[in-house]
Amino acid sequence: MLSFFKEIRIYLGIIFLLIGSLIALMYFSLPKGLEEFSLSLPADEEIKYERETIKLGQQVGNGVIKTDNKKVYKQIKVKSQDNLIKILRNENIPDRFIQALVRAKGSERMARIKEGDFVEIVHDFLMNPASISVTSNFMDGYEAIFKNGLFKISKFSRILDKEEIYHSATIEDSLFMSGKKSNIPESIIMDLAYIFGWDIDFIYDIRSGDSFELIYEQLYWKGNKVRNGDIISANFYRGENKFSAVRYFQDGKKDYFSQEGNNLKKAFLRSPVEFSYVSSKYNLNRKHPILNTIRAHTGVDYAATTGTPVRATGEGTVIFRANKGGYGRLIEIRHFNEYTTRYAHLSGYAKGLQVGSKVDQGDIIGYVGKSGLATGPHLHYEFRVNGMHTDPLRVKFPNAKPIESENKEEFTNFALALDLKMNTLKKKLFSSNEEKIEE
Repeated sequence: MLSFFKEIRIYLGIIFLLIGSLIALMYFSLPKGLEEFSLSLPADEEIKYERETIKLGQQVGNGVIKTDNKKVYKQIKVKSQDNLIKILRNENIPDRFIQALVRAKGSERMARIKEGDFVEIVHDFLMNPASISVTSNFMDGYEAIFKNGLFKISKFSRILDKEEIYHSATIEDSLFMSGKKSNIPESIIMDLAYIFGWDIDFIYDIRSGDSFELIYEQLYWKGNKVRNGDIISANFYRGENKFSAVRYFQDGKKDYFSQEGNNLKKAFLRSPVEFSYVSSKYNLNRKHPILNTIRAHTGVDYAATTGTPVRATGEGTVIFRANKGGYGRLIEIRHFNEYTTRYAHLSGYAKGLQVGSKVDQGDIIGYVGKSGLATGPHLHYEFRVNGMHTDPLRVKFPNAKPIESENKEEFTNFALALDLKMNTLKKKLFSSNEEKIEE
């Protein structure tokens, strides 16, 4: 009899051992990013159900919006210490759904989320997850759809809804600060500086009283604004001069053109540092601030804080990257055999940048510093044509490809339509503002 009970205990021990091994196997074989999943929720954790209390299209806060009469959509932005399971548990997703997601083929792809990505959850009327998605830009990513007790994971792409927004501003100090005072998103201000950056140096050329207006896109998914899109039309007024930009796709490639059809993009950017100011111009008879002797200043100095990104003004190949006497840390780039540019007094170089590296226009190549003979942090920038020093602020840059003859008529009509739209939106905004003042 004792032998019988002993055998029973042995068998039970084996069974419990197998169960424990199975649980351990499930735990340690989870895809990366899902390791913190626990097979049981705390006993006091309750699932909160939100029933039909939200109207169609109503924003509820924290990324929640009603999508139809049965489902609720929620959007969560991924933070630095987040992983997918942590987010799902914080959203009170029942553990059986988390287990089903973990076991689904392709779950490791969904687990590779990083800070700044988004997790989207669509709940059914019982607030159970009908689908879970991960995306970085809302236009593509991975989606897990729950059906018949299982999640099926697939890659998705979607077309976002667009709304066109009109804004205008008058320059009081800098482009950046004036734009922010007019509630223009930072990303749109930066895009505006880039679009006109070949013709206007926003550090040196603009004056108080200059102004600009633009139309840009806001992108939406299921009624939620997800991000800002492109600028589609812009005008910058500098004194009596007007600069226009029209977004147009030619040969499948997006570019910005003047209303006459000239490409705004040129072979070189006017400035290698955004939102700085010229502290010393090109001057062949300047007295050196440290050496106290007359010494030609063969470039332009841009004052900026240490660590400010420095961008290649044109496409080319790095031919020098090292310390060079009074230049300090220096980068030299050759462009189209005829041109070379120099970037001096750097605090450091972009990761991976070496002699022989190919760079595109606008690539970050280094960071502002005060290495070499420098009284303070700034960038010394030189521009040479066939080895001869040239004033970077006065040199005329070659243009990029204009509107092709076969597209000219279509572009002209397109540009006129955008100009009409700009005036219509402007009148609508001013009319709305006048009504508010009267109230």
